[in-house]
Amino acid sequence: MIFMDLSVYELAVEFRRHFHRYPEVSMQETGTRDYICGVLKRYGIAYQVFGTGIIARIGQGERCVAIRGEMDALKVTEETGLSYASAHKGVMHACGHDMHLGMVLAVAVALKEQEMHLKGVVKVVFQPSEEKRPGGARLLLPELLKAPRPQAIFAQHVYPGLKSGVVGLRPGAFFASSDNVICSVKGKGTHAAMPQNGSDTILATACLIQFYQTLVTKFRNPLTPAVVSVTSVHGGTANNVIPDRVEMLGTVRTHDNVLRDRIFEWMDEKSEAICSLYGCHYCRNKATDGLPVLMNDRKLTEELRSSSAEWLGAEQVVDMEPLMLGEDFAIYLQEIPGVMWVLGVCPPEQEIMPPLHSPKFAPDERAMENGIRMLRKCIDWVLDDGMC
Repeated sequence: MIFMDLSVYELAVEFRRHFHRYPEVSMQETGTRDYICGVLKRYGIAYQVFGTGIIARIGQGERCVAIRGEMDALKVTEETGLSYASAHKGVMHACGHDMHLGMVLAVAVALKEQEMHLKGVVKVVFQPSEEKRPGGARLLLPELLKAPRPQAIFAQHVYPGLKSGVVGLRPGAFFASSDNVICSVKGKGTHAAMPQNGSDTILATACLIQFYQTLVTKFRNPLTPAVVSVTSVHGGTANNVIPDRVEMLGTVRTHDNVLRDRIFEWMDEKSEAICSLYGCHYCRNKATDGLPVLMNDRKLTEELRSSSAEWLGAEQVVDMEPLMLGEDFAIYLQEIPGVMWVLGVCPPEQEIMPPLHSPKFAPDERAMENGIRMLRKCIDWVLDDGMC
């Protein structure tokens, strides 16, 4: 493989290892913010701070392109054994945001050194709170849209299902919508030996769980990807008491924004009727901070597929199937044409590796060479070649 100047790669490795060693959870990324600001100041890069988020700006002109990296880590206790493993107990960059961040920061430094040759403006988005809703994309999008408005935006996500350095692309729906299910079943508690004196919230909840599975087996077009998963059920404290309340959590994911809304309509239409069969009531927290389907711009993605094969080599670029992962980069893509691709990080010597969010997740840093090249080439592609 042919890579760009390794000094940029080495800088990305330095940045990435710092972020990995000092991870911070969503909306608490103050140390990460301060470190990034220090680097930007050192290289004379203009920036603005929005809470724990940052938008840097390099170049001048009317044309504009944006790249984005995320800042937050997860509440995971690291088990990688790396020399630069997390120094913050119970917090780990187990989703690869440290790599995303290291790459965009290194690219920002490289762009600043070549600023006089840029044919427009590059906005570099350092986004907090990708993992927690309502999320940092909603915070930064209004600022990002201020003049000059980006003609395109690009981002990448590390992916353990591809070999290191391989880039995966998909036009249109790529990552799924992601919505929380937060609901409760209320009834009249009673002694378990006298169920006729109360209403069985446990039984009503069990029937709801079964019904929710039919939403994707009987109500949905089988050609449209969708998942409804109940992941947490809490109710009762004793073996001889039927509780008066059961709490339930879950997630809904799909690749169709119309179906996304319809699933919740079906839930609300049917759940109260099901609960009423057992003398219970249904209540759902109708939160509105979920994520839409991540829709890559079709034209841009198809053209990027061809160009990236030239940049990296045809064997390093593959077509992807839809993923059921959620990504708040989808928020930017509702307003700005753009593309998110996945970057393989499975070391070549390994057949498989631990998945995202695993305490053993240790992506191959060598993948960042191709990640850096993709970001840099996409910027030139928009500013020099007039794409978009």
